[in-house]
Amino acid sequence: MKQSHLFDLKHIAVLESEDRRIWQSPDVILSAVEVKPNFVVADLGCGNGYFTVPLAEKARKVYGIDVQKEMLDFLAEKTRKLKIKNVELLVSKPDEIPLNDESVDVLLSVNTLHEFDDKEKMTEEIRRVVKKGGKLLIVDFIKRETGFGPPVEIRVRKAEAVRLFEGKDLLLVKEKKLPYHYLLVFVKT
Repeated sequence: MKQSHLFDLKHIAVLESEDRRIWQSPDVILSAVEVKPNFVVADLGCGNGYFTVPLAEKARKVYGIDVQKEMLDFLAEKTRKLKIKNVELLVSKPDEIPLNDESVDVLLSVNTLHEFDDKEKMTEEIRRVVKKGGKLLIVDFIKRETGFGPPVEIRVRKAEAVRLFEGKDLLLVKEKKLPYHYLLVFVKT
């Protein structure tokens, strides 16, 4: 990812704000896929752990993955304070996920698709790490001005997101319109 596309750490308070629960409820988003207690889940672009922490309550293991070590340091402190033991934090490269092939039951990628410079390479990486029968949950900003979020010109249209993932063993099984985002669920066949 180019530095210009990375989340500015000066704005981490926005990620932690109670207002975010109104416009991006973790309960609503995580209810789109079933997470069983024996599942291994990856939160790609985990940032401050907004989804990683609630996933840790549901899954056996959660990989919090981010290209920004500073975000992972923030999340490490958060999980330590909350005494969460089933989260493993991994620094990724911009176009490589540091996981084995078919190693996760569910991969979650929220507000990150627009940040991938090489979207084709990242979709291949995502495909590679999700188990057969596993699910992929993509949430990203709609491609129109919302008053916050990334610049409209780098946002990815829902149709383009579907095109990136559907086919080649991923099947779109659910989509939902959220106030400022689209939500897509794919299953690996």
